[in-house]
Amino acid sequence: MLRSSILRVAAPILGAALLFAACGKAEEKSPEQARIDKGRTLYSLRCAACHHPADPRKDGAIGPAIAGSSLELINARTNRSAYPEGYAPKRATHVMPKLPTTPDELEALHAFLNSF
Repeated sequence: MLRSSILRVAAPILGAALLFAACGKAEEKSPEQARIDKGRTLYSLRCAACHHPADPRKDGAIGPAIAGSSLELINARTNRSAYPEGYAPKRATHVMPKLPTTPDELEALHAFLNSF
């Protein structure tokens, strides 16, 4: 008798808690944070082998620090393996290959590299 009374009271409370947990919104990221996160992933996949694997503010084994890079520089380096007009390269080597990047990916990389 006591057990059924407890279940009768507890079941709706437990059900409501489960429903609230299932329907409650997870904390949503701002569009800018989502762009930064996408850029972090792209950096890890495409850039970290040559530039610093964990911190783009530091020089890597082959490539220089690239935190704070302009969108124009990222576009020129990834899509044309070139430098923007008037840009003075950090290193004399020109070993970076083309890494074709979409406009959305460019904006994400730019957001990440400028998030420090």
